[in-house]
Amino acid sequence: MKKFFLTCLIMSLLFGSIVAHAEDLRPDYLIMVNRAANCITVYQQDVNREFTIPVIAFVCSTGKNNKTLTGSFKTGSQYKWRKMDGGVYTQYATRFDGSRLFHSVPYYHQKPNQLEWGHYNRLGEQASAGCVRLSCIDAKWIYDHCKPGTQVVVYDDAENPGPLGKPTSMQIASDNPHRSWDPTDPNPANPWITVLPHLQLTTNTLGGNVLYVPAGSNLETLQSAIGLFSADGTPYLPGTYQLEVYGYYDLNQVGSYELYVRGFDLAAGLRADQSFTLIVNPISENAEVMLSSIESMANTVDG
Repeated sequence: MKKFFLTCLIMSLLFGSIVAHAEDLRPDYLIMVNRAANCITVYQQDVNREFTIPVIAFVCSTGKNNKTLTGSFKTGSQYKWRKMDGGVYTQYATRFDGSRLFHSVPYYHQKPNQLEWGHYNRLGEQASAGCVRLSCIDAKWIYDHCKPGTQVVVYDDAENPGPLGKPTSMQIASDNPHRSWDPTDPNPANPWITVLPHLQLTTNTLGGNVLYVPAGSNLETLQSAIGLFSADGTPYLPGTYQLEVYGYYDLNQVGSYELYVRGFDLAAGLRADQSFTLIVNPISENAEVMLSSIESMANTVDG
């Protein structure tokens, strides 16, 4: 009997250690859903642990006739695929209010090439039975970044979508041969990959997707360092595209930050998404000149 209790005690201690080790270390977020504007803003905590820092925004579709209820909720179970009422399926679903979830636009079947594309074109207006629909990559952001227990607040403010504004929505033409896929789905089999533009750095390119800027830079510095390129690598001309830069960063504080950037082809309505690492560094003018020279030499070697 003593041996049994000793075994149970050891297992309990080991299990407790495993649970502690498996603690979810993702940052805490607050998800604010503006039902009237069909816009979501995600906030991160400031130094006082208050959710005052807007990190990213998403365009969404809430429930028709206000079937997405206002109030305060907590996220719960998550599903890579989830069967919904009506026999349709969604990707990257995160439950937050009983039967209501954040999820992608519905699919006819549990296949990524069975998108109900007409509903995709309704993002930005009320369209669901009560859940909150997003583009695939935006639903995945919540699925990946927001741990169970994340607070969700659904409210109405038709005049002000949120501090980051209401993001641009994308439309799928009825004659587009790729219309049965969500254009933002990161699935490598997605045929949109062959036609969508992409984002890449135009300066400080030695770091790949790492952007180095001196402390004291501004948003225009970031935007000028990131370019939108067509699928064949042709750069977009100024005025033909738009950038939305998101993330928790301080351009006056030396450190490393994560940027989430969206680029839009204003004529074709095509969207590109890319994450970048931002390094804010007290680089002197001489160091900048040196870095520029190194890059020039690297480009010469590559050529």
